Amino acid sequence: MSEKTEDLFEASNTYRIANTNTYITLVEAISSKGRYFRIWKSEGLGGKWEPFSSAPMNAFASRDNVERPWSEGISHGEMVRTNADQTMTIDPCRPLEYLFQGNDPEVHVDDYIKLPYRLGVITAKGDNPVSALCR
Repeated sequence: MSEKTEDLFEASNTYRIANTNTYITLVEAISSKGRYFRIWKSEGLGGKWEPFSSAPMNAFASRDNVERPWSEGISHGEMVRTNADQTMTIDPCRPLEYLFQGNDPEVHVDDYIKLPYRLGVITAKGDNPVSALCR
C-alpha cells in the first residue's frame, strides 16, 4: 500500500475474518475533520490490499459515519474479538465493536502530551462491508 502520509498515518491493525481466507487491515488517517480509520481487504497476508469501500475516504470509522461522536476523532484502537489469542480473528456475523481513544473537541491544551484522551466503544449498526462476509 502506498498513500500520502496523512492517509496512512499510524496505528495499523490487521484481522482475519472468521471462516474465510480474507483479512482486513485498519490504518489511522488524519484530516481536517480529525483522526479516523480507513479499511482495506486481502485474500492473504501477502496478497494485494484493496480498499474495502469505493467511498472517497474508504473510512471504517470517522466522525462522518459514527453516531453521536463525542470525540474529535477516532484514534488508536482495537476490534473487540471473541477470542483471546494471537490470531486476531473477528466474527463478521456479530456486531462489530471497536475500542478507541478519543478526546473532547471542546478541550484545548498547548501540549499534545496533555490531551485528555479517554476510551470509547463504537458499534456497527446495520449492514456494513465486513458483516457482508458473514457465512
